[in-house]
Amino acid sequence: MDWKRKLREEGYIELEGFRVELTLDNTFMDLDYIPRIIVYDEETGRWHVLRNPIPKGKTLEESWDNAVGVLERIASGEEEPVFGEEGVGERFLRALGDLVER
Repeated sequence: MDWKRKLREEGYIELEGFRVELTLDNTFMDLDYIPRIIVYDEETGRWHVLRNPIPKGKTLEESWDNAVGVLERIASGEEEPVFGEEGVGERFLRALGDLVER
């Protein structure tokens, strides 16, 4: 199955050293939920939130599609992943690149 379709339908994908999940978040005092991509890093044993902006869709389905689109742009080199922790983005890009090349 295509990785984008798997992520969209199952809500997660496994990469070498990482687990990527789609989730929802809400900001303080904001009742609207916004799409997020969270990444578990096996090397650090920590979860990280991908800080790249994900446009909120008119529906939950559109929001998920927007989140997958952001990850696709990162995979294609159009965007750099923003995690706020040194080294995570570089390792994540390598793992994501391996997935795209399969």
